[in-house]
Amino acid sequence: MRQDNLVLSSAVEGQLLDNGKPVAEQKVARTLYWNMQAEPYTEITTTNKDGLFQFPEVRGAAEFGILARLFHVPVVLIDVDLIEESLKTSLYSTGRHTYKPAEETGFETIQMSCDLQDRDLFADLLPVINCAVKQSDEMLNRFQ
Repeated sequence: MRQDNLVLSSAVEGQLLDNGKPVAEQKVARTLYWNMQAEPYTEITTTNKDGLFQFPEVRGAAEFGILARLFHVPVVLIDVDLIEESLKTSLYSTGRHTYKPAEETGFETIQMSCDLQDRDLFADLLPVINCAVKQSDEMLNRFQ
């Protein structure tokens, strides 16, 4: 049985700043790893003069047999990265285990603000920026 319109990622809207000032012409990538596809899906955009970037919602389709319909657990990993020449800096990373909308933050769009001054190394290896990501009250209450 084929299922269409499976939400793999909410839309993403963000702003890239450097000490509070917009960073223009910077590449940002979103990569999706879905357990129903062999290869990851990557798209790249560039920040505008105000440091703004966006990615649309991503939907997919899959063919499920009878057992897969009963036992399938969606696994979608979402990474949003800043691309600077050969350096990739993580801005946001999350996972989904449902095809329902607004799963990541409780909003239809993942909204983030990232300042280069907040760049750090995770485990002394992975460059990350601690971006402010807007969460719905429902999502915040899940972890209290």
